[in-house]
Amino acid sequence: MKKVWLIYLLVIVFVTGSLFVTSPLPAQGLEGEIYINLPGQDKMSWEAVAKAYMKIHPGVKVHVELKPPEGYPEWIRAQFAAGEPKASLVGCNVVADLIHAKKFLDLSMYLDKINPYTNKPWREDFDPVVVMSQRDPLTGEFYAFSPFLVQVTWFYNKNAFAQTGINPPTNWNELVSISKKLKTKGYIPWAIEGDYRSFWEMRIGWVARIYADQYTRKEAEIVRAQPGDYCFRPGIDDKWKPDYNDPTNDDSNKITFNILRKLRAVKDGVLRVDSPEWRDQYINFKQMIPEYTPPGFTGVTNAYPLFLTQKAAMWLDGTWLISTFEKDLKNLAATEKTTLKPFSYGIFPMPGMSGPLVQAPIRTIEWPVGFWGIPKKSKKQNDLEMDFLMFVTSPQGFSTYVKTALSPVNPRGGLSGAPLIKNIEVSPALKKKFSQVKVLGNMEKDTAGTFRARGLYDYQPSVQEWVDLAQKYFMDKLTLDEFLKSYQASIQKHLPGVLDMLGLTMEDLEHPEKKPPERKK
Repeated sequence: MKKVWLIYLLVIVFVTGSLFVTSPLPAQGLEGEIYINLPGQDKMSWEAVAKAYMKIHPGVKVHVELKPPEGYPEWIRAQFAAGEPKASLVGCNVVADLIHAKKFLDLSMYLDKINPYTNKPWREDFDPVVVMSQRDPLTGEFYAFSPFLVQVTWFYNKNAFAQTGINPPTNWNELVSISKKLKTKGYIPWAIEGDYRSFWEMRIGWVARIYADQYTRKEAEIVRAQPGDYCFRPGIDDKWKPDYNDPTNDDSNKITFNILRKLRAVKDGVLRVDSPEWRDQYINFKQMIPEYTPPGFTGVTNAYPLFLTQKAAMWLDGTWLISTFEKDLKNLAATEKTTLKPFSYGIFPMPGMSGPLVQAPIRTIEWPVGFWGIPKKSKKQNDLEMDFLMFVTSPQGFSTYVKTALSPVNPRGGLSGAPLIKNIEVSPALKKKFSQVKVLGNMEKDTAGTFRARGLYDYQPSVQEWVDLAQKYFMDKLTLDEFLKSYQASIQKHLPGVLDMLGLTMEDLEHPEKKPPERKK
C-alpha cells in the first residue's frame, strides 16, 4: 500500500458540472425489482443512481430503502430467517457468519464477464485492490465489493491545540500527555462512544484491532502455512521472510496464514489474550479510557457532536469525514436550531504504542470499504442484481453517485475515501484534502493475531462477552488481572462455537496440514 493514497488521487478528478459518459448500450428487456438496503442516510445519491438505471431499464423497479446502523446485523439475519431475502445490496461485513455459511453471492463468478455498460470484463472497471482486499487467497471466493479507499485517522481542532500550546502527537505517550493538557484547558480530549456498537463495529473496535496488530505481528511465524500444509503455496510461502517494519510483509500475495494453525494455537494456549503483550495494550488503553473520554463513556452513543461543537478536541474517524465535515456542521446547526462557529481541523495519523513488547510499527485500517454484498437467490434474480452492480461500478453509474454525493444540496452526501472505480473525477480542492492523509500501511486483512482482538473471529457470543468484560474493566468494575483472566476463559469457552461457525471441528485442529472436508450446515 506504499504511496497508494497519492497514486489513487492522481487518477481521480471530479467535475462539478455534468459528466458526459459514452457507454455501450446494455441488453434491453430486463424486468424485476431491486432493493438497496445498505446502511446509511445518503438516500439522494442512491436514488439518482436508481433513476439513471431505470431510465435504461424501464421494466426494473429499484427501491432505495437504506437502513440505520443500529440493529443492522440483526435486520440482515431476520431477512434470511424469513426465507429468500428481498434485499439486493447490503453491507455484509457485519454478518461474517452468514458469509462463512455461503449465504451471499460469490462475485468472483462475474469478474471476467463483460460489463454491458463498459464493454470490458468487469474486473477492468476498478482497481485490482478491490478484489485483493476481499478475495480468499485459497478459494478465490469474493463476496464483498468495496469501491472506496479509506483510512482510519485522527482529526483535531486546530484552535484547541493552538490555545493549549500543543502539537499533534506522534506516539501513544504523547497522546496521553496532550490529552491531560487539553482536559486542564476545559476540553473533552477525545470524543468517542463507549456503547456496544462502538466496541463491536466502530471506534473502540477499530482501536482494539489496530493496536492488537502492533503486539501480534511476530505470531506470523507460528500460524503461517508450513511445507506440506494443504494451503502452502510454493513460490510464495517458501520465499517469505519476516520483516515487521514492512507494512506489506503479511499481504496475502506474500504469505498464507493457516486458519487451523491459528485455532490450534488458541486451543493449546499458545496464542492467548492474557499474555504480557495484551496486558501492556490494556494498560495503555486505560491511560485514555475513560479519563479523557466523554462523561458517562459507556452510555455515549454519538460523540461526534461534541467535536463539531468544539467541546471535544479530537475525533477518530475515517477519511469520509473529509468530504462531509462542512455539511455535518450545517446539519447539526439546523437540528439544534443554533449557530455553530466554524473551525479548522487538522489530521494526524494513528499514534503508535512503544516499548519492549511492541513487535512492529503502527498500521491502521487503510483499505477499501463499502462491503456491498448480494444475498444469494435464484440465478435470474442474482443476475439482475449483478447487472445493477455492474452499472453502479461503471463510469456512467458511479459518476452519478459521486456527483450527487458531493452536491451541496445533498445534506447527507459524501465519499468514504478516494474512489477505486476507474475514470472517475474529483475536484482539486478535495484531492488536496485527501493528500493530508499519511500512509501507514493496512492491518484490515487476515493478520497473524488480530482475529482475537474483540472476541474470537467476530463470533457474536464471544464479541458480546468481550464487550461486557472490557466495559467493566474501563469502568473499574474489574481489575486488569480479572479482565484478562476472564477474557482468556471466554476465548477458550467459545472456541467450539467459532469452529462450528467456520465449518470446522476439533478433529481438524489435530491435523492442521490436512484440508478440512466441506461441511454443509
